[in-house]
Amino acid sequence: MSSKADKLLKQAIKEQQKRIRPGECLKYVRLVLDASLLHHFLGQELITQLNRSDLKYEIRSLPATNCIVWERNVGQQTFVAGSADLADAWRMEQQVLRLFNETEFQRSIKEHNLGCIGVKLHEAFAMPNCQFTVVVPRLRQSKNNSNEANALIELQLLQQLHVEQLPSPHAQELLALLQRYTKAIAETPYKQQRQEILGSFKKYLANDNKQCVRVEQGLGYGRLWQQHLNRLPMVTLEVAESIIAQYPCPKRLLQHFDNDPNAIQVLADIKIKRTNGPEPLQSQRRIGNVLSSKLHTLYNARDPNTLI
Repeated sequence: MSSKADKLLKQAIKEQQKRIRPGECLKYVRLVLDASLLHHFLGQELITQLNRSDLKYEIRSLPATNCIVWERNVGQQTFVAGSADLADAWRMEQQVLRLFNETEFQRSIKEHNLGCIGVKLHEAFAMPNCQFTVVVPRLRQSKNNSNEANALIELQLLQQLHVEQLPSPHAQELLALLQRYTKAIAETPYKQQRQEILGSFKKYLANDNKQCVRVEQGLGYGRLWQQHLNRLPMVTLEVAESIIAQYPCPKRLLQHFDNDPNAIQVLADIKIKRTNGPEPLQSQRRIGNVLSSKLHTLYNARDPNTLI
């Protein structure tokens, strides 16, 4: 019974990882449009644009008018109310978008109602860490331009709302904005998981930057040791490989320095293969006393100001 439970757990984890993978995650995220958007001057055109795109959406009444939210398929089945049928379970994401047309935006500025937007959105969507975006028409050159600019600043600074400005009419631009938001929301779990894995020093070892080495489940330490040696002056790839053949890890080299008084000379006498050709054609040279002494100083010096 335990093995069966473990198998089901592994299968569930595998399925969950598939759901958050970039390229796959978009299939499990949908938009939810407030029904009042159908009466918005861009509503029907937006629906047409959505039908032509790959975005999934649903229309229903939301706690606040002219809003758009996102939901994620959690991979579970629930009973449909009043029926024995099963349906996918969806969880609302912590992102809400409030859409203003130009007339509504200008009226809100004139009547000084913009100060209540943040409060109303927080009351309508009482979720922890929920982020709100207000989409407004792009400012035009007019005598009221300064009032509009001040209103946008207040939305961002005083009410902590993110503001997106789109040209009017802006159905195509609004669709592009929704596509960007949907992609970002869909990939958030994957990026959060990756950020946790790449925490602290592991980020350096995870090959996220140029010339870094991935170390995972005990694999990659040899490559990391080789790359460390290659970064030292006078250490070419052939020199590093020759040292690693004698000392597979740094601990072996340090132990040799500690236990053998002739360790510097032993290291200096290690021969370096210059080519990978047939044995008679190979030329050999030693590590040499200079490099051997530098390595000994590097790994044994206690004074940080020691010159190597």
